[in-house]
Amino acid sequence: MFERIARSLRAYAEKDGRGYPDWALRYVPIVSRLERCGAVSGTILEIGANATGIARFFNQRPARIIALDVSFDSLCEARATQDILPVMADVSALPFRDKDIDVCVCVDTYEHLPPEERHNACMEILRVLADGGCGVVAFPSGSPAADAERRVRDAYRACTGGAIRWLEEHARTGLPDADTVVREVAEAARGARRVTHTKNTTIAIWVWAWRVMMCGWPGRGNAFFQALLRFLTPFLCRVHLGECYRAVIWIEPQ
Repeated sequence: MFERIARSLRAYAEKDGRGYPDWALRYVPIVSRLERCGAVSGTILEIGANATGIARFFNQRPARIIALDVSFDSLCEARATQDILPVMADVSALPFRDKDIDVCVCVDTYEHLPPEERHNACMEILRVLADGGCGVVAFPSGSPAADAERRVRDAYRACTGGAIRWLEEHARTGLPDADTVVREVAEAARGARRVTHTKNTTIAIWVWAWRVMMCGWPGRGNAFFQALLRFLTPFLCRVHLGECYRAVIWIEPQ
């Protein structure tokens, strides 16, 4: 009986990527702001392809969404679940003309780049953005985020004996510093763009979500908490209190 209920609860929690807590936490606030400012009518480029990408979160369907990644497998996963145009390329050499893209979104990809490549990536985003275009670069940032990732890595190792690949990559490359990125982008834009910094996903919520989804917390009642996370996700997407896990850099017209 208990196992049957647990299977039903997990099926509810995992029935589509849009409801998966961490994907929604990262994308919903960004999509909401883009839709409010009317920035979704043209071509959108997402740097870093996922099976659950930004295309799954729009209420208003953009004219065209391009998903770019260096991994063929990641592009195949993205194409299987979303109406996107896949492009295999490197963010440091975007295969687009100057001022060709209306919205450029790079979410939870920037921190995977080696530190010496991050500046080139920012320069390429600025190059391809249309004069009235908008860029969004989001990434985990700061010592509280690094400490939160360490706690999740330790919990996952204790639970499974294994490692979470992308968290291990974060540890190797080091998380970007938000103030440094803002300063570098603003200097590169030379006054032609307004560069601002917002926060995304309260750290306590991020840690709790990953301990539930990846680390089996709290044991036998895990399926209940997975379903609860799914139910609470629309509310959690709006909570940005205290220390936040993710920095969001907005590059907008002056």
